[in-house]
Amino acid sequence: MMDKKYYREYIQDSIINHLERLMGSQVEVVSLYNKYFLREGYPPKDATYKGLLHEMMLPYYNMYLNGDTRLCCAGGKLEFIGRKMAEVIADDDQFGHWASEQDLIAAAECWGDNMRQFEKEDKRIYRFFHVLDALFESDCQQDWEDISEKLKEMLFKGSVCYNYKTDEVLCVLYSYTMIMQQDWPPEKKKEQLGLLNNHWKFLKHYFTVMTCNIIGVKWTSFKKVAETVMTASQSFKPHMHIFYCGLLDCVDKLNLDRKHRRELDKVIVQMQGELNRIKSHSEVLYELCDALFPEDFQRLLNEHRPPSYKEVEDESKRKDELNRQLQEQNKRLSGELKKVEQTLQQMILSAIPINDIDAELEQYPPGMAWDMLQRLQDNPVIHIQPAWRDHYPELLRKYRSKLFAPIDQQKELADAVMKVAERPTYNYEAGSTHNDKRQQLVMGEERDKAVQIRRLANE
Repeated sequence: MMDKKYYREYIQDSIINHLERLMGSQVEVVSLYNKYFLREGYPPKDATYKGLLHEMMLPYYNMYLNGDTRLCCAGGKLEFIGRKMAEVIADDDQFGHWASEQDLIAAAECWGDNMRQFEKEDKRIYRFFHVLDALFESDCQQDWEDISEKLKEMLFKGSVCYNYKTDEVLCVLYSYTMIMQQDWPPEKKKEQLGLLNNHWKFLKHYFTVMTCNIIGVKWTSFKKVAETVMTASQSFKPHMHIFYCGLLDCVDKLNLDRKHRRELDKVIVQMQGELNRIKSHSEVLYELCDALFPEDFQRLLNEHRPPSYKEVEDESKRKDELNRQLQEQNKRLSGELKKVEQTLQQMILSAIPINDIDAELEQYPPGMAWDMLQRLQDNPVIHIQPAWRDHYPELLRKYRSKLFAPIDQQKELADAVMKVAERPTYNYEAGSTHNDKRQQLVMGEERDKAVQIRRLANE
């Protein structure tokens, strides 16, 4: 019969000592097969096992959650530690409940402080992603909205932030809280967390322009950040337009002096040219960025996104197609008009009454009817017809009136408006009544004289 001591010894030898060795402690290696399997066997992962596991792992959970350098920055053994912690947490059904009661902002700040000791190792931020994966898989429940609001106050509204490493960890945590607030199924949230992890190297630069504070890199120039996004990695190219839109929005908020603003503007122009040469803009990060910045992301795209090469090419093809269709329509219309003119010529030559010819012309817009009249008049065969010569001036006046009537009306309206505008202004004398119209309405230029004359008359 396995007692608690047996469970405890097994957990100590198989898990605790293994972690200690990974952390650099000198701990004796024990053969689990000889010590446990050949005696009573490995203990089952029942309630007793899980309870003791949680109890014995609590100090290491605290180290893991808070980024303790002994456990989370242990050189080349980080991957082994990450996998071991993931295995342990998967067996501990109390980890999620414990994590739900922890201060994640304080934990992120500890991670940032500890990461500053390893400034040259950029990849250590991904160990914090391991912690977030553990929180997600264990169904950690916190007030994500409250945490995100606190982080937003710290990152987006604070005039002075922590340091570039701590700010980076806080931005990752902020992203996690925003994803957890979305009305997505767990699979979708996990997918977006994967995108956050895989594209963090780009997204931290996007956070730089969205917070107007340099995140995750030890630079002091936004020009350098923009140049890095433009030239550092081919993986940034499909998403560069996202950064570009944020950069245009934040550039006025940076309050740069004239020299640095000119330098940044030059990089912006170069980036715009680069964006125009990119075949197509990726939308892979749109949903994630919209979740991270729900108030700004779509607005920035609508206001600032330049067209990609493919979009310019497609627009050019669309215009060419419209021109082709227009030419075909004009060609068909020209052919139809020729048929109409031929019909009218036959009607005139056949001595059809002019009223019938007029009725045929009435079916067409005034401009088209006017042109057909002109062409018919230019035809020598038609011109010599007596009936046509007699009625042509009348038809010409009629369709000229129809054609130019809107223009004449506009001219008349404009003349009337000008006459009203040129009239002298009038002022009502103070105290006048509407019944005394002759005395109350006086010309603006003569007002003072009129008032004096009236006063003398009253006296």
